[in-house]
Amino acid sequence: RTSLKMHIWAATNDCTSSIGGQAFNAINRPSFTWKDIWPTLANKFEVEVPQEMSLEDFWFETAMSDKKKVWQEIVSKQGLIQTEMEDLANWVFFDMLFRCQVKMLGTRDKADHLRFKMRCKTLDSILYWIDFMRNEKFIP
Repeated sequence: RTSLKMHIWAATNDCTSSIGGQAFNAINRPSFTWKDIWPTLANKFEVEVPQEMSLEDFWFETAMSDKKKVWQEIVSKQGLIQTEMEDLANWVFFDMLFRCQVKMLGTRDKADHLRFKMRCKTLDSILYWIDFMRNEKFIP
């Protein structure tokens, strides 16, 4: 939600026209680590966080490579919109995001300085989109 609102704000706000098309970081607050987020996501889906996810040699692309049939069974049983798992999740991107060798820390200081006001808590935003995707029958 922050990203959408920031795009609209940047495209329509007079104070942003003076910065010559520079990019803004659409970052929620507060800072977080995925290790802190996983338990809440697991609870939302009524599953447990697999311990192997915290191992250095765990890769989503590998772990999910043989799950296409499982996903199709879930889609069928739950009456979801017919999708391929890859339509909803990019496992290579997940691996880059969750297994980054360095800690990434972004700042929204430029947008804040130009008076962009919207703030969302990251976890609240993630849970909002899970509910949205459930309501649209993309995920169980």
